[in-house]
Amino acid sequence: MDTQGNGNGRKWVFLDMGNVIFYDLPLLARIWRYFYLVLKEGGLGLSFEEVLREREKLLEKNSPEKNPRKMIVDKFAGHIDKKIVDRAVNQWLPVYPGSNYPVRGIFDTLTILQKKYSLGIIANQPPMAMDELKRYRLEGYFKHIIISDVVGYHKPDPEIYRYAVELVGARPEQCLMVGDRVDNDVRPARMAGMRTVWLNMDYRLMDYQPADNYERLYIESYLRITGIDQSYKGSEYEPDAVITDLEELPQAIESISAKQEVAG
Repeated sequence: MDTQGNGNGRKWVFLDMGNVIFYDLPLLARIWRYFYLVLKEGGLGLSFEEVLREREKLLEKNSPEKNPRKMIVDKFAGHIDKKIVDRAVNQWLPVYPGSNYPVRGIFDTLTILQKKYSLGIIANQPPMAMDELKRYRLEGYFKHIIISDVVGYHKPDPEIYRYAVELVGARPEQCLMVGDRVDNDVRPARMAGMRTVWLNMDYRLMDYQPADNYERLYIESYLRITGIDQSYKGSEYEPDAVITDLEELPQAIESISAKQEVAG
């Protein structure tokens, strides 16, 4: 990253929240548990395992942005009261508080990074994400926290990245995005002119234990199929670095910076 022209000369590193700062899977598991239990109370005749199998079938043919929960109710919940269906699909925010668990190594990694870089967050999250950051005393590491539901831009729209660059008063090449998704993080950040690191974590190794059988079953289903497009080979949107663990991030950023200095 270019070190000139950015106020005090410090470079900017932005992080996603889901699967970079907090594990996504506990929250997703609780959203699906809530979804199922509300529908079951309303008369859904499927088991949770059957719902998850349907999820997997749908994601084989559709992106997760099409909302597999909505597709499931369209197929199986026509007899259920529409208010109950709406509650199951759309009113899951009460499960959000307390469902975010820090990714292993996040505190040590942020402590290292903040000594050399200005840090920020760019994330698709509800406003209460700030409360989760405060819960774990993480908000103090970041100079700017850009939450989609607050600023009105949502990934994969590159505008959320352009907004971040303008907000911090930097040039795009002075900024780097760290995310877990090629489709939501790497491609649009590259389109906005930023450098990128893809954190391709093996979730089988995450240090989180499911709280109940619903969570266990959902996580097993997610590990079978995510539905997320992580392809980049041969495209112009390849990440500048790929890592599998947060502890690799500081060195990855250093290597990207060194390559830029040589190229420049």
